[in-house]
Amino acid sequence: MNKQLNPRQIKTIQNFWTWFQDNEKTIYYAVKLGINTDEVIKYFDQNLDYVSKRIECFFLDNASESQKHQIIFSAYGYKKLFPKLIALGDTAPRLEHFSVQTFIKPLTPENYNQIPEVFHKIIQQSLIKLADYNISSKKVKITLYLPENFEFENEYQLFVSAELAIMFTLGEVNYKKHIADFEVKQISKKTNGLLQLSELPEFIEYLSKINYSRKLKIFFD
Repeated sequence: MNKQLNPRQIKTIQNFWTWFQDNEKTIYYAVKLGINTDEVIKYFDQNLDYVSKRIECFFLDNASESQKHQIIFSAYGYKKLFPKLIALGDTAPRLEHFSVQTFIKPLTPENYNQIPEVFHKIIQQSLIKLADYNISSKKVKITLYLPENFEFENEYQLFVSAELAIMFTLGEVNYKKHIADFEVKQISKKTNGLLQLSELPEFIEYLSKINYSRKLKIFFD
């Protein structure tokens, strides 16, 4: 059991899973069949808020009837929430319709199917450009170029979608560790010198090995 949490916090997490287990079929029908989805998600969020209002959750639909839906709990890389996130995974009961994952993990061929479909498309079609790199902190500022065919209701949804696309590419721990800031734009006609978003992990690893700022000049020209 996580020693950084007090008994009351642990009990709150256990109560969340008790509620989830009692309502699992209702949650499954809401996620899979769209039955009373808004109402069910509202109560789900309320119960998760007792654990933490900053922990986010993603339900991943599975096309195969034989496989469970996946739930991903994320702290968006905030270390103070890691103990609660770990405890959510450690205390998760055996569920009939869902499998539980804690932390958004870096994109790899092995977990490629464990990402919401909308972010697959964004990652595949988006490009990035390095805007700045701090050698001391090893953090980057990037510009993310989204294709014009992606439509968002407002600027906030645009920002959140872009942030999550980067996070699902790097994993939330590496996102917090290496991304200082980002800007979102639509892809212009000139794409020379831009990288695929999927190449960002390899690019950051390469930058971390550079010791002299003069070697970075080529990326800003």
